[in-house]
Formats: sequence, structure tokens, C-alpha cells
Amino acid sequence: MIDFKNLGLNFLKGILAGLSIGLGGFLYIILSHYVPGEGGKALGSLFFGVGLFLVCTFGFSLYTGKIGLIYEEKKDLTFYLSLPVMLIGNAIGAIALGYLCYFIFKDTDVMNTVNAAVTSRITLSSFDNYLSLMIKSFLCGLCVYLAVKLFTLNRLKPIGIIGLLTFVFIFVYCGFQHCIANMFYFGFGNTFVGETFINLALCILFNSFGPVLGVLFFRIIEQKYKKE
Repeated sequence: MIDFKNLGLNFLKGILAGLSIGLGGFLYIILSHYVPGEGGKALGSLFFGVGLFLVCTFGFSLYTGKIGLIYEEKKDLTFYLSLPVMLIGNAIGAIALGYLCYFIFKDTDVMNTVNAAVTSRITLSSFDNYLSLMIKSFLCGLCVYLAVKLFTLNRLKPIGIIGLLTFVFIFVYCGFQHCIANMFYFGFGNTFVGETFINLALCILFNSFGPVLGVLFFRIIEQKYKKE
């Protein structure tokens, strides 16, 4: 039986998750812009983790944080239906915050940093660009799964928080691509063109595949400890 109340709740929590990731993206842009050199990029990558920390702490419904659960064990129909519902909510929250930031900053030089971030994500002129996007999206999905898993296993303990921030830092600093963060950047840059939607489609797809390696890793560790 489909739990429609649960679906509605996941939609609302999905919007809050999208806003949270958008906040992380905003912190990344602002710190990258105002702190010179690689220090700004590193600091922005670290503070991007605030977004995922809020999602995990308050139990918001983030698609990339939940999709890995389908590889762990069989779920009920409501859970599978909730994934696209929360994804739509994520999109609404992230894009809405992105456009709010656009209207606030559109006449400032912050837009130079935003446009650079957007351009790097929608340059799809060759097979290498597409391959790079798919690999970066896959690795981002893996990092998000590991970040959420470590936090879930060690909720609000230092190792859980450090693990979450570390994997977020890795995927942001290395330029891996997160579909919800990209929605925020595209809204902030007021840039929704054909390449934008190609980017998001591939990002969503390969973010969804990334957790597979994480699930396999934890299963190997679990089996090892069982044998011991």
C-alpha cells in the first residue's frame, strides 16, 4: 500500500534539503569569491558541508543521500516512489534559493564566480567532457553516500561529523558534480539552457550509481568482522 502522507512529507522535507544544499553552495561561492587563491576554494569546500550537515541532523530528504539505501536492502513501494518525489522537492528548494541569490547579487562582481562555476559544469563540447561529467558525478555519489553513512553510524559524534565534512570537502574541492548543488548554481547564474538539462540528467543518473561502491565496501568490512 502506498503511504501518501509519507510521500507528502518527503516532498516538504525534500524542499528543505534542497534549500540546505543551496546554502552550502552559497557559502562555497561567497568564500571562493572573497577569500583569495586556493584558500578560498578550500574554505568554501569545507563550509559547503554545512548544507549536508543540516540535512543529516534534521532528517531532511535529500535524493543523493537516500538513493544508496536501495543497494543496501529491498525497500517497500512507498520508498521507491518517494525518491522522485524528494528529488522534485530538492530541485524546487535549490533552484528557488539560487534565483533568490541571483536577484540579490546580479549586479555585483560575485556573478563572475558564479558564472565560472556554471560554465565549468555545462561545457559539453566533446566526448571527453561527457566522460568527465559522468565520472565526476559517479564519484560525487560515492562521496555523499560515505559522508551520510559515517554520520548515520556515528550520529553527532566527532568521527561522524569529521567523516561527513571530509567527504564533502573531497567532492567539492575536486570538482565532482552534485545534481542538487548544480541546480542551485544554475539558478544563481540564471542559466537554464539545453546543456544545463543534459548536465542535470547525467548528474542525477551517475550520482545514483555512485553509492554502489560504498555499499560493497561496507559489506566487505561487515563480512570481515563476522569472520573474526
